[in-house]
Amino acid sequence: MKKHGGRKRNGVSGVDSGRRDFLKKLAVVAASVPLAGLCPVLTARAAPGVVTGGRRKRLVFLAIDGFNPDYLGLSTSALRGGKEGDWLMPNLRAFLKDSVWFSNARCHLPAATDMNHLNAVAGTTSAQTGIISVWAQPVGWNDSGRAVIMPTSLLYARDERGRPVDTLFTAWKRMSPGSRTMFVTGKEWVGKMFSSAGAASGVDLVVSGVERPPYLDPPRRSSFADPPTDEDARCDPESSNMGYFGWPMSASDTMTRLYTGQGSLLTRQMEFFPSHFPHDSWIVDSALELFRREDPDVAYILLAQCDDAGHCLGNAPDPDEFVEDQEAPSLPDGCEERPAYRLVSRRNRLLYKEAILDAVREVDVQFGRLVKGLGELGVLDDAVVVVLSDHGSVNHLWSPDFSSTDFVGILKDAGILKPRGALDGMDMYAFSVSSYGVLYWRGDKRLVGAAKKVLESHRARNPESGSLECPWWVLDRKDMMHGLEGVCPPGELYHPFYAGPQGEGMVMWPDLFVFAKNGWQIPVYNGHVPNVGIGAPSWAPPWRVYNGGHGSVDTTPILAAVRVPGGRRGVNDRPVLISDLAVTAASLLGVPLEGKKTGRDLAGELS
Repeated sequence: MKKHGGRKRNGVSGVDSGRRDFLKKLAVVAASVPLAGLCPVLTARAAPGVVTGGRRKRLVFLAIDGFNPDYLGLSTSALRGGKEGDWLMPNLRAFLKDSVWFSNARCHLPAATDMNHLNAVAGTTSAQTGIISVWAQPVGWNDSGRAVIMPTSLLYARDERGRPVDTLFTAWKRMSPGSRTMFVTGKEWVGKMFSSAGAASGVDLVVSGVERPPYLDPPRRSSFADPPTDEDARCDPESSNMGYFGWPMSASDTMTRLYTGQGSLLTRQMEFFPSHFPHDSWIVDSALELFRREDPDVAYILLAQCDDAGHCLGNAPDPDEFVEDQEAPSLPDGCEERPAYRLVSRRNRLLYKEAILDAVREVDVQFGRLVKGLGELGVLDDAVVVVLSDHGSVNHLWSPDFSSTDFVGILKDAGILKPRGALDGMDMYAFSVSSYGVLYWRGDKRLVGAAKKVLESHRARNPESGSLECPWWVLDRKDMMHGLEGVCPPGELYHPFYAGPQGEGMVMWPDLFVFAKNGWQIPVYNGHVPNVGIGAPSWAPPWRVYNGGHGSVDTTPILAAVRVPGGRRGVNDRPVLISDLAVTAASLLGVPLEGKKTGRDLAGELS
């Protein structure tokens, strides 16, 4: 990733003398614990950590990143009205039948990756930890007036009083220091969020496609649209792209054409570097081997392929979104045309339903392999198993009018933002992607109110409905504190420590949140594309990078289920939050979580 001035550091951003104080603070924290290296240090298998009544206690999280729970009601052909023997995701449904499935569960805003995996093990909202971005986030300003971007890390996950955030991992290690914990992830930066804190994270073994023990084979390349389980891979159409050339030919539109769609640079990059984006089959193989060799007491296994494929190919949880394309796709010789091959999204006619379904079916197959393997190893005999997704997913609207959601351009046109010089950047920094963004003002914060009014008065023509509408909700710090009806409850997006003067030296807190409505996509600015490893220069124009995405209110519904040995089974439709899962797991295992928690204890409904 290109830097914002100064020298390159941690692969994300340069830090000059203006930010040395920040690094010193992190160094004080890091110096108290041994930092994890690039490869995990393996030790002899530990004895079981906790034994109660002659029975071992164990906790396993199985997370499907970016999974929309609406998939669970679909038939094999992805229509509503699925039934036993005719489910799109039979393996996942089988697990749900053997657990308590909380069918009305939601994550916290922003509905994105890093913060909600953390909320699932910490019992917090994102504003209770300070982690509000994916892969990295702004932490301050350097002497040139440019924002400093640092990787997400537990080192700056602090509560409302500035104390380190407690998680199930750290709580477990307090109770059983000699036991074994591990985090296996298809998203390497989420693993680094934990490993960057070393022993203070409570995780003994962090494994990803990059950071892995020598006994695990490296991940292999595979296609999202044509996985090994795709029976008609040669014939079914794949989601397409706009082509690299077209009208208009602005820099922003050109970047969007280059990176958006199957066959684009985004998809090719994600499939070409399997170590950074390992498919679920590798995660399953690796997790099972790790259980054989390491026998952990607490494990978090993150399957990322659903999210990766959704960004590239799109999503298909809503059958009503897909219509028959009047122009039949061109098929290879010897392939018979099928009605399913013609189904495309109304939001984006480049998205073919069949390609999306191939990716979703593969996710279910690999989840089934994982559960079967854990059962054969005896893990399920004594483990509390939590199955979840960190957020949902939708398809973004495709609009030829790029300026419709270019909020930086809108603020410039209104005279709210004025460049201070060729080397100094602007008074505001934007960090955004997919369906949410955060805005930070440097200096005169009186402009924040004016900027909010400009953005709230903006209207764009919805390419699907044809109507003019405001494409987003805009929240200032008052809204963050008191909540906004239909968007968030009071305090969910406000961090008392980081938003106050005492926290400004560690992590900046946004002056505005922007959450897209109705599938609108917010551009990427400053070259920072979270979670896809694109090293775009900081001077890159704003562009839209995803076919499908998340972050806003419409992607807060999640999958949530808990299986307790000998416990209840069935569907529970009470509203629950992802933070409830951590508090519930802590209660079931008798492991107290310290600090302020949002999550509620659901243990009484499980046994």
